[in-house]
Amino acid sequence: MTFRPTTEHDRAALKAAFRQLMRVGGGGVASSEATRVGQQALSRYGSPNNPDDHAPIDVVADLTIDTDDPVAVRALCRIANGVFVPLPKAQGAVTNWPAAVGTAVKRGADAAEAICTALNDDGQITPEEIADLEILDKLASAIEALVVLQTYARSVGGGE
Repeated sequence: MTFRPTTEHDRAALKAAFRQLMRVGGGGVASSEATRVGQQALSRYGSPNNPDDHAPIDVVADLTIDTDDPVAVRALCRIANGVFVPLPKAQGAVTNWPAAVGTAVKRGADAAEAICTALNDDGQITPEEIADLEILDKLASAIEALVVLQTYARSVGGGE
């Protein structure tokens, strides 16, 4: 057997994210209309009964764009030890600084609260606390909100 860097858990997470992406896309028939593959193939890609049959990256891209939902991209980024950071939709559009600042502060506070909760009992953070308190998800959400602010500032400052 060949060594694979991804774990069974990683691959199951990708399948779960793909199933969620298809649900957002309206199911197999609707999702097949946005891709080059049929409903049966899409079903196999999301099925835990076909553990080695995964969606090709172009199919994931088509569904991500069609649904405007990066759930599968986020799952892949987590596996790659990264985070997906979406950019604001329209460059040069009117920005809502107060709402963006409020979102960044709230999401940052949510992440900080989860971390403090984990540290509260013994000053350490365990893998179980990371999972139970959804610390990685809360940190990713805070980072995304800060990127929105960064994009707004770049548009004002003339930066790329």
